[in-house]
Amino acid sequence: MAQTLNIRGFVAGIEIQPNEYLLPLQEVIVNAIQSIEDKKSKDGTISIKIVRGKQLNVGKEFEEPYSPIIGFEVYDDGVGFIRKRFQAFNDAFTEINKGKGCKGVGRYTVLACFGSMNIESTFSENNTWFNRTFQFDVIDGVNPENDDNLKEVESGELKTVVKLNNYHKNFHSYIVNHRIEIEDISKGIIDHCLLYFLSGGVPKIRIFNEGEPEKSLIINDLFNQFVKFDKASKDIKINGIEAPFSLDYLRNYKNKSHSVHLCANKREVGAKVNIANYIPSFVNGLMDEQEEKYYLSVYVTGDFLDERANNQRNKFAIPLKSEDKTSFDELSIDELLSDVSVNLRTQYSEHIVAAVDEKNSKIHNYILNPQKPRLAYRHLLNVDNVFDDIPANISEERLESELHKKSFRLEQKRTKAFNKAFSKKKYDKDDFSKIIHEVLSEEAAFSAGKLADLMIRRKSIIKLFRQYLEWRSDENYMLEEDLHNIIFTMGAESNAMPSEYHNLWLLDERLTFNSFINSDRQLRTNKQIESKSQKEPDLLIYDFPWAYSDDPNNINSIVLFEFKRPGRDMNTSEDKKLDHQLEGYFEKLLESKAKSSKGKFLNIENNTPKFGYIICDLHKDLVEYNITRNYFKLTPYGTLYKINPELNLYFEVMSYETMIEFAEKRHDAFFRALGIDSL
Repeated sequence: MAQTLNIRGFVAGIEIQPNEYLLPLQEVIVNAIQSIEDKKSKDGTISIKIVRGKQLNVGKEFEEPYSPIIGFEVYDDGVGFIRKRFQAFNDAFTEINKGKGCKGVGRYTVLACFGSMNIESTFSENNTWFNRTFQFDVIDGVNPENDDNLKEVESGELKTVVKLNNYHKNFHSYIVNHRIEIEDISKGIIDHCLLYFLSGGVPKIRIFNEGEPEKSLIINDLFNQFVKFDKASKDIKINGIEAPFSLDYLRNYKNKSHSVHLCANKREVGAKVNIANYIPSFVNGLMDEQEEKYYLSVYVTGDFLDERANNQRNKFAIPLKSEDKTSFDELSIDELLSDVSVNLRTQYSEHIVAAVDEKNSKIHNYILNPQKPRLAYRHLLNVDNVFDDIPANISEERLESELHKKSFRLEQKRTKAFNKAFSKKKYDKDDFSKIIHEVLSEEAAFSAGKLADLMIRRKSIIKLFRQYLEWRSDENYMLEEDLHNIIFTMGAESNAMPSEYHNLWLLDERLTFNSFINSDRQLRTNKQIESKSQKEPDLLIYDFPWAYSDDPNNINSIVLFEFKRPGRDMNTSEDKKLDHQLEGYFEKLLESKAKSSKGKFLNIENNTPKFGYIICDLHKDLVEYNITRNYFKLTPYGTLYKINPELNLYFEVMSYETMIEFAEKRHDAFFRALGIDSL
């Protein structure tokens, strides 16, 4: 008994992605080309009608209406569905066109994308004209079958019509979302059948939208207009494969990138590959003799690929990556494309070298931009080939991300090298010499870059603070909180504010490393101090011991800062006494009890070091009042200080200008050493 084929099950096993929506049409066109080839006369014509569905509502404002493609009708004047061809149509995996690279399953590919396929063919056989009409679908297969679909006609002309009806939902959705038009389909046909075009074996192919035959596009003309040879075809040997591969270098005036196309049996298989994936700097278009831009389309053919195209002709039975290979696999797709890229680097070395130089110069200028240097990446400039995989047309935003990733990966590499060397149980001269000469030199460059980046940020903060001060006028003073927030965000605590996000170094570098900081919050809200006071010091800073001590629960010191709004009237009795407010805060703190990290109460003693800093606008009358009546003394730098030895309490008063000047002088040597003093 003859075996039967479960068509529904067979079609369900065919893997076609929505972006391969053209594959069935391309297979039908190739069948039409081959049918015309089988005529005694080689002249022929193929016409493609695009069938569209109901016009969709406009989804976006100003967007043109769109009628989605739901099917195609393909007309050809080939030999038609003669008995031999019809029998082959009924035979799964037929070998009728095996010599032309056909797998005998193209019609099932149609049903994987469309609801049904209708065929009507008028042909001549044994000097008699016939007409054959039938439908093909997953439910009934060929209907009617055998010769029930055949009738004799008096005369006629060769004509076969293949209708592809009703795209399945996922393909229809892709077409709607991408608003596929006649130009997209024309390009897809050229790409798929390009080797037929190159051999000159393509009949005239025209394509038009339903109801608009007068607006037909001639695909042969499009090919001649947009595709031209760039270099002579070249045979190359790849990775020990005995049979050579052939490379055809074509100019494509429609593409926007250089691409590689893998082909089998004169047809493209799978999606094209962007050459930039293998040669990141090869992204710019080339210029022809008339200064018109084009991009390369490199077509790769060979017996190796012919033998390994799958039945649907949308992929190869070849592993994608080298790590996916088994002992039976000679080559991976990635290795094949890598070898093709090596050949491209040789053939187009002049363009690629120029693009690499231009890209490296762009990255160099980005890192060392005098207006906005990114010195944290400066060490990368001394690492060989580190920018090779960065595209030449990369945006600044993406470049920043790529440089950050490279810096991070190099840091990981250095860390692993350290760990490997130090994990050894005995001294290894070679390993330690390698660390000293290679890893430590990289580490020094990396650390210098990070330091430079930190100093640039600090210089920017100083410039910002100075700008705030310059914006002052008698009529319009900025609020105290503006300057306060630059130094430390109001209402924040150090446990929620990492050191790199505040600028306490403006006041004193040592304040960056204190145990607890509380900004502009009531004393009673401090979870580590028991107090009912509602007073809000601008900055409350205190330390627990970090070095050895007989009593590790003692508090090392307490620091309070008070910021006075620039331009504030300081003529009241309380304001004139510059330490009045901070003195009250210290009194409340001495009355309260601090808690250790384990919740134990700690008394703040009289001998606990206490520091109070007042930042305000100083003028002659205010300075003289606090020297003559409030026991402050004047320093050579124009600041005021006062000491209460009984309470181990130190007060210092300075202006905003003095504070920022001190910060600038502390950093000046770094700025000059790093070459950023002129920023």
